[in-house]
Amino acid sequence: MDNNSDPKTTEWVDERITRLRSDSNWEPDTAQALARWRRQRARMPVRKWALAVLAVAMVCTGVLAFPGPRVFASRCVDACESLFLKPSVIPASLQPAPDFALTDATGATLRLSEYKGKVVLLNFWATWCVPCGKEIPWFMEFEQAHKDQGFAVIGISMDGDGWKSVRPYLDAHKVNYRVAVDDGTVAAKFGGVDSLPETLLIARDGRIVARHVGLVSKSAYESEIAALLR
Repeated sequence: MDNNSDPKTTEWVDERITRLRSDSNWEPDTAQALARWRRQRARMPVRKWALAVLAVAMVCTGVLAFPGPRVFASRCVDACESLFLKPSVIPASLQPAPDFALTDATGATLRLSEYKGKVVLLNFWATWCVPCGKEIPWFMEFEQAHKDQGFAVIGISMDGDGWKSVRPYLDAHKVNYRVAVDDGTVAAKFGGVDSLPETLLIARDGRIVARHVGLVSKSAYESEIAALLR
């Protein structure tokens, strides 16, 4: 050590070196370090792809300001969303959907069992959830187009402040299907909802036949609904 070094610093360094002597019990955890390096290396391509998709989406969004290429840019953004927000598909349980009873926006009691014999799209959502906001207009279209065929959409809000946020949202967007606020028990009955949106498709016999976590394309929903209605 340098003669000009602070004695306290020298003492601290000597103490640490003493702890790392060859006769100590400390050993480097090389297995853990190698595993961590491999995980970081495996994530690198995903990060690069995510950055690339985000960059393209930003460029396409900027192009939307010009009328000419607006259609192309819109398709580009949709393609980026399908890559960046790729949904998780949970295998359907094919088990009967659990019944529940909640109060809807009109004050009436909403029971899932009342919809036996209909195809039901059950959507867990929240007013602050951006992907949820994109799906809701689709669900409104589905409700309008298929309600006479034995189809219904039910929305279950997961907003923490309940109707304080939900009611103004429903009024502003003129949502045409029944919506209720989870009382803390409904999501749990369906195995818990960890991410939003989460949507289940329930067949006429009451079985859960599809379950999606994340933003799903409109065409995917249309295909599934058409198949169930047939």
